[in-house]
Amino acid sequence: MSCLEHENLAAMLDVLVYENVLLAWSLERPDGYEVVLHDGDSMMMTCEQVEMWVLGAFATYLAFIDHGRITPRILGG
Repeated sequence: MSCLEHENLAAMLDVLVYENVLLAWSLERPDGYEVVLHDGDSMMMTCEQVEMWVLGAFATYLAFIDHGRITPRILGG
């Protein structure tokens, strides 16, 4: 994974934590991430797995905002 891809993925994970979708995340090794959910479960994933998981979670988060089901904490411009 390139540095830019890692930075984008990290930014998306940070937004999901800030918006209270995830409890925490960490880069465990160069090829793996740990994602911690609110129920205490943690998932160890490869870069490819976490990328697919985050894209799905972020798309769902954005869809909820778009449909007015949630209000984001991050203020729009």
